[in-house]
Amino acid sequence: MGFSKWKRGDAVFKGIPVIQVVGFKNSGKTSLVCKMIEWATQSGISVSSCKHHGHGGKPDVVEGTDSSFHQRAGAKISGVEGDGMLQLSISKPDWQLDDILSIYSYMKTELIIIEGYKKERYPKIVLLRDQGDLQRLGEIENVLAVIAPFPIEEQKETISYFSHDEMKEFEEWYLSWIQASLQKEREDDDA
Repeated sequence: MGFSKWKRGDAVFKGIPVIQVVGFKNSGKTSLVCKMIEWATQSGISVSSCKHHGHGGKPDVVEGTDSSFHQRAGAKISGVEGDGMLQLSISKPDWQLDDILSIYSYMKTELIIIEGYKKERYPKIVLLRDQGDLQRLGEIENVLAVIAPFPIEEQKETISYFSHDEMKEFEEWYLSWIQASLQKEREDDDA
C-alpha cells in the first residue's frame, strides 16, 4: 500500500488554498472541521467550508419557508437574506466539486475546507477509526496528514501523523500549512 504524495498545484482553486478532511463514517470529520474553522478564524483567516452529503438523497431543506416555495415553483437558485446572512439553495442535476468551489471563490475567502469528497484531488487530512480503515487508506490520493488512534509507520517522511492525543500538535501543523499556502499564493500573485 502506498499513499500518493500531493502536488502543490492541487492545493488551490482560483488562488484560494483548499484542504479536505476525509474519513470513514463516524470518524470525527465534522468535529475536526469545526475545530479547524475555529483555529483559522481565531488566527484572523477568512474560512469557507463545504460538506459532502454522503448519506444519499438531498440535504434537508427547511420546509414552509418562502425560499422552499420558490424552489418547488421551479427556481434553480433561491435565497433568503437577513441581517447580513445569505442562504442559497441551488438546484443542478450533477454538481462537481469545482462547480461549488467556483461559487465560493467569489466570496473573498482565504481558505476553503472541504468535508468529504474522498476521490477529489485536493490535499487531504484523513481520519482513521481503526486498523480496518488503514487498508482503505491506500485508495485515497494526496494525503497530507493522518489522524489515527494507532501509529502509522508507512510514508512517515512525506505524510504527517497525529494521534488523538496530539491535537495541539495538529493545530500547529495545520496553521503552519495555512500560512505557507497563503504565502505561496501571495508570491504567485506578485510574480
